Amino acid sequence: MKRILKILTSRAVLTALSILVQFLIIFAFVRYFSEAFVYYYSATFIISIIFCVVVVNKNTNSAYKIAWILLLMCLPLFGVAIFLILDGISLVKFKKKRMLKITDNIKEHLSKDEELTIENDLAKGQSRYINDYAYSPPIKNTRSKYFSGGEEFFKELLCELKKAEKSIYMEYFIIKQGYMWDEIKTVLLERAQNGVDVRIIYDDMGSIDQLKWREMKKLKKAGIRIKSFNPFVPVISTILNNRDHRKICTIDTKVAFCGGVNIADEYINLKEKFGHFKDSAIALYGEGAYSFEVFFLTLWEYITGEKTKLQKPQYEQLDEGVYQPYTDSPIDTEPVGENIYINIISNAKKYVYISTPYFVVDEEMLRAITNSAKSGVEIKLIVPHIPDKKAVNQVTKSYYSRLISAGVKVYEYKLGFNHSKLVISDDKIATVGSVNFDYRSFYLSFECGVWMYNTNTIKDILFDYNTMLTNSLPITSENCKASIFTRLFRAILSAFSPLF
Repeated sequence: MKRILKILTSRAVLTALSILVQFLIIFAFVRYFSEAFVYYYSATFIISIIFCVVVVNKNTNSAYKIAWILLLMCLPLFGVAIFLILDGISLVKFKKKRMLKITDNIKEHLSKDEELTIENDLAKGQSRYINDYAYSPPIKNTRSKYFSGGEEFFKELLCELKKAEKSIYMEYFIIKQGYMWDEIKTVLLERAQNGVDVRIIYDDMGSIDQLKWREMKKLKKAGIRIKSFNPFVPVISTILNNRDHRKICTIDTKVAFCGGVNIADEYINLKEKFGHFKDSAIALYGEGAYSFEVFFLTLWEYITGEKTKLQKPQYEQLDEGVYQPYTDSPIDTEPVGENIYINIISNAKKYVYISTPYFVVDEEMLRAITNSAKSGVEIKLIVPHIPDKKAVNQVTKSYYSRLISAGVKVYEYKLGFNHSKLVISDDKIATVGSVNFDYRSFYLSFECGVWMYNTNTIKDILFDYNTMLTNSLPITSENCKASIFTRLFRAILSAFSPLF
């Protein structure tokens, strides 16, 4: 009984109930006026048409537009009200201005006068795009280590945290109570007592009800600075959509970690939720760490208003290929994460291998993948066999038939939930990071990753991918057949999937 009461009085449940009440009030308001006015339907039809025109002319993804138009036409006045709250009203001007300053700060600290020499013209074009539109230059003087699971990542992370002498900056979508967090917390407290500057950013929605007030008070008392990104308040607002989905840890401007692994026990398979939890991450040692420190500190300045003086250290001269850390913001109009994926897929000559937990994409991405496959490029896609979100998984399955008919080889990771987000092409190019193949990652969340060309780590990524294939179930045109009712259900979900 106490456990049920604790769940019912948790912040997450109370917040959800508050938002539900607001939706019901809006719906009741609409119903009241629908009965009070004779000309309701004609008036709302005209209003909906006007807002549909507004949606059509927005500078955004076409599938996103279609989803809003369907909602506006199916539920006229209710759809208009929700559109105004969640999309029609932009961020408050001063907040948007402050957020755009993040990009300005990245430009300032990561600008580079000369381009690195990349002999491959197609790779050079991809690198130039990231430099010009994500404002993240290509770098050398970096070595890397790839982790094929959360367990390997956790072991290396603890090792590097214990060696910290100056700074530890951590930024995660989820920080959850458990063994993994307890071990990290112990090291952070010890390092903070020894004068190390320890700062933590966590996404308030991703970590809701996970970090207790008493624990944060203890951390702050020990000198650890901890801040939530975009505090989740029980008010329907467009700002709620923009989440910090990045996973970053930088230490002494010497090493940086990024990838798909959050701080929670299921990511290191100490807690089983959906079978074996498969993930990936990467560590950059050397100059690449500076880029991620810039990403962290520019977001820290947005949250706190505190500007940190950045000084780039001298790094050992290394030539282990080209690395290009990048970040993607939902505030600008450039879907960097999606375009990096499209550039790799469209420029591949031999193969493109993709791993993602969610595959909910627009027509542009789908066409890039299918056209590449039709042109003779081997395309392989691994998604989970055991999903964490059943509705999203149904949308993913809705693409199977079209992908397979175009020649794409689709697999489901049968050991459990595949959370790994990576793309690898032609033994030369790869990217690992936090970006899913879905609308939320492409258009609504803050994301990050590392694009690589001709690095030693690429062979490790390829080996891990081939290992995943041996533990995956091939999907064929026969075993992906579904009933007419299932196909209809998936079609409805797909139509509204950009609003998930």
